[in-house]
This record gives sequence, C-alpha cells and structure tokens, in this order.
Amino acid sequence: MKLITRLLIVVAVLACASLGGHSIGSVSATLVPQEKKVLSEFRGVRLGFKADQVHAKLGKPASVVESREEFTFDGDNQITIHLENGEVRAIQIVFMESAKAPVWTDVVGDAEVNQMESGASFARKVVNAEHFWVSMYKSKDGTMTRITISR
Repeated sequence: MKLITRLLIVVAVLACASLGGHSIGSVSATLVPQEKKVLSEFRGVRLGFKADQVHAKLGKPASVVESREEFTFDGDNQITIHLENGEVRAIQIVFMESAKAPVWTDVVGDAEVNQMESGASFARKVVNAEHFWVSMYKSKDGTMTRITISR
C-alpha cells in the first residue's frame, strides 16, 4: 500500500511539473520576443570609448586626420574610428577580403537586406534602447564589405 501511495505521489508531481513547465514556457515565449543581436563593438572597441582605450585595444593608428584614426588589420582590412569630443562616435570597418567579413545576421541581426540599383546590398538596424545603429554594405561583386556602428 505504501508503495502504491509513493508511486501515485511521484506520478502526480511529475505531471504537475510537466504541465507547469509547458505553460510557463509558452507564456514567456509569447510575452518576451527574442531579437537577434547585432554588432555593437569590434575588436573590443565600443562607442563612447576614449582614444586611449581604443589604442589599448588596437594599438597605434596607421594614420590620424583631424578627429579620425585609421588602423589596418588582417592584411588590407581597415578600421576607422571617428572621435567627437574625445570619444568614439562611430566605428567603420572595411573588409577588402570578403572571406574575413562577418555574415549579415551577425552584423544587422534580423534587418532586411536590400539590393540597391547598382547591384550592391545594404542593411541597417537601429537599436533604440542602446541609442545606436549599425549598417552593412556589400559591393555587387562582393569584394568589399563596409560596416558602420554609430550614434
């Protein structure tokens, strides 16, 4: 008799846990839509960084023109840091080697990729909650990809 009682209790607990888990999972999936992440930094550099923080991540710039610092990485690829009032206002990355460029969804998340009249492709995602936007442009022949992260 004790064995049957224990068995019924175990079955009841498992049934409740199973139903409860299903119900909670369904509600949370409905109430909290998941947005695909977007690129918000590159090589550890983020918007709002000071120039010395950028240099700590990327090293010495290859060139400095007014409020713009340019760095070269992985061959001919370039990062341009645009500074405003001493802080990073925009990060522009140019991949001349398409094999090293990230895929669309890793950069602009679920943003729609549009084909331009020239045959090039472009997408832009605004992240209102974090006050920035990110865009990606790929040339028609795919030999150049440009990514911009900016406020």
